[in-house]
Amino acid sequence: MSTPTLKQIRFFVAAVDRGSLSRAAAHLNVAQPALSQQIAQLEATLRNPLLGRTARGVHPTEAGQRFYRHARTILRQVDGAVADLTGPGPVIGRVAIGLPTSVSTILAYPLLGRILRDYPGIRPELFESLSGYLHELIARRRLELALLYRDRAEPGLTVQPILREELFLVTKAGADLPAVITMREVAALPLVMPSPTHTLRTMVEAAFDREGLALTVIADVDSLPTMRRIAASGLAAAILPISGLSGLDEDARPGMIRIVAPTITRPLALCYAADQPLSGPAALVADLMVGEVRRLVEDGAWGNAILL
Repeated sequence: MSTPTLKQIRFFVAAVDRGSLSRAAAHLNVAQPALSQQIAQLEATLRNPLLGRTARGVHPTEAGQRFYRHARTILRQVDGAVADLTGPGPVIGRVAIGLPTSVSTILAYPLLGRILRDYPGIRPELFESLSGYLHELIARRRLELALLYRDRAEPGLTVQPILREELFLVTKAGADLPAVITMREVAALPLVMPSPTHTLRTMVEAAFDREGLALTVIADVDSLPTMRRIAASGLAAAILPISGLSGLDEDARPGMIRIVAPTITRPLALCYAADQPLSGPAALVADLMVGEVRRLVEDGAWGNAILL
């Protein structure tokens, strides 16, 4: 039985990552027919179709998803072995990073700036999405690491807590806003919240449930900019961390009221696959990520966050 070649594996991973044979070929600087031929040979060797073709591009089949997880690990190990034997030198490689939207608003720019300025050999791939989806991408080996709202390890996931941030009621700005509001008072207000599967929603609902309270949600909105705009208009309030308002101009900023009796906090942690310890460029990016988070907290740019 023949064995897949590294070229075939790299071509397959590029096709999955870019969702298109033409984009993968352009990225690898090869002709598309040559790329298609290599992937066809790989499928023949593995006796399974790995890619589904549509008018919009390609996507991995069930077998392709399983092989993709192995393929990413193989390529990472090969790159690490080469780096180990070639000795000290510039750090080179791709690192796929995941950030939740509210974290990306405050962290993405300084983190990418630091990587691009100080480590030009690293090619970062930034994914901004919901925390639950980023967890799924780690399990599928699409991401090397991500910041997720977790405070304890889960099956298949290594979790290193970094900070805990307080959540606030976000509403229309005004001079008469109180400094604090109780959870019981918040429960009576109309709210826009992420959909029920969103980590923020489940966390907030659990906090209110512990107090015997229920949220008054009038719309499910999985868009941070839209939630902020609705809250600023006064149509409904939202519950967000201070980091979720990062980057807004002063005239566009909604008001924020501290929720008390009790307060609501959520943890943020560096996460990666438990069976794939960080090394090489990924380990360096993880250190840079944690360092930038700590700097932002210590400089007061992350609101009421507390480093763990």
